[in-house]
Amino acid sequence: MAKTLRPSPSHSATTFNVGYRMKGNDGRLWKVVSNSAGIQRWIPDGMGGISNSSLDLDALEDELKKELTQLTNTKPLKMAKTKSITKKTTQEVRTIETSLINKEEIFKMLALAEATGLPCLLIGEPGVAKTKTIIEYAKAWLNKDGKMTAEDFQNKMYILETDEGTKASEIKGMPDLGKLFTENIYEVNAPVAEADIVIINEVDKASSAIRNAMLGVMNEKFLFNGKNKIPCKWKLFIATCNEIPKDEKDSPFWDRFMLKMTVNRVSAGDMSKYYAKGARNYKESFKIGIPNQAELDTVEIPSNKLDKYLEVGYQHSSDRTLTFVPKLTKAVSYVWDISIDKALVKTAQIMISQSAGSELQNKLMSPEIKAVMSKVEMLHSHSNNEALELAVAEIESLINTYATRGVMDQSQVEEIEMSMQYILQSHPARAEYQTSEEFDNMVETI
Repeated sequence: MAKTLRPSPSHSATTFNVGYRMKGNDGRLWKVVSNSAGIQRWIPDGMGGISNSSLDLDALEDELKKELTQLTNTKPLKMAKTKSITKKTTQEVRTIETSLINKEEIFKMLALAEATGLPCLLIGEPGVAKTKTIIEYAKAWLNKDGKMTAEDFQNKMYILETDEGTKASEIKGMPDLGKLFTENIYEVNAPVAEADIVIINEVDKASSAIRNAMLGVMNEKFLFNGKNKIPCKWKLFIATCNEIPKDEKDSPFWDRFMLKMTVNRVSAGDMSKYYAKGARNYKESFKIGIPNQAELDTVEIPSNKLDKYLEVGYQHSSDRTLTFVPKLTKAVSYVWDISIDKALVKTAQIMISQSAGSELQNKLMSPEIKAVMSKVEMLHSHSNNEALELAVAEIESLINTYATRGVMDQSQVEEIEMSMQYILQSHPARAEYQTSEEFDNMVETI
């Protein structure tokens, strides 16, 4: 049986410059174009596109394999010039200076809480630096203009250390006796209502009265004190605990913390690195993008992907929790700088469990995408630049094929290309190039 040829030229569009024209297998003239993601493909010259139904994927892949075999003997005119994938741009990029090791994920979780305005709970045994991590994040926030004063730190942050004896008045506030005496005005001083950052430590030890007072502050941003209803200004609400008591697992109180994260001990390996880098003199910095609402509004999540999330998460989440999934996913995509697919998976891991994230990933990734990602991960195994360039060319060809077929959307293409760049930046084959600039020029062609 004769093999069906694709109507476009057999040569991959990735080997030619944009605008190059060639006669196709169907006898028509075709030209190379590039989309907004930098992906090159053939279209009929003078036409807006090509019907996916006229393509035969098996034939395309056969041609790709044939072409890639020829690449070992023939240098392509030019590797695909693909858009350089950089961090998602946010108006605010927070620089966090820390003396702690292995806390980047916690800083990102705090950034997620800030971006979404949702309360966050950090869970971990004593001594894992829960409060210290929050304080360092708070310092970066309050000092983002470089003008933070001790007064700012005191007035804009509220910290409550709770135990069994802590009274609800610590949250609800106390009467201003001075004003009552001098002006005969009854007014409640409630520092928690004025703070930008609220930190409640050891919340698992708090009494029911404390927790009830917290609920209004957390959920409605109001402090209810008798007939008084005081608005709260917080932009970041964080609580910590050693553990959620087993007999309270199903308590509605804990469900109000939409974001939960377990803070683990530093591993022995990381502690060794900490020693090697100065121990108590250890310093590290991170830059994390903090998206605003306007930036979140620019992100679109296809409804079919949200349906996949529901297939995994509906039985494990309340209706209230599920209403936050779209906004959380958009914020996750910015804070972690990942595609919508990976952001949905990360959201499932945060809101449900690691296993739920894995299940959702399997539902979102087609066999074709998994195959391409596998080839990307194999880039680590190539020991010389010739094999590396050939592998990159193969991946680029597959990306073009699947993007043309509609198997990959733009966000998936960008995620794969970003992964390729990250791998290539630290690839051992760099040593074969005379200068780092030569290697960087090769990476630029991706």
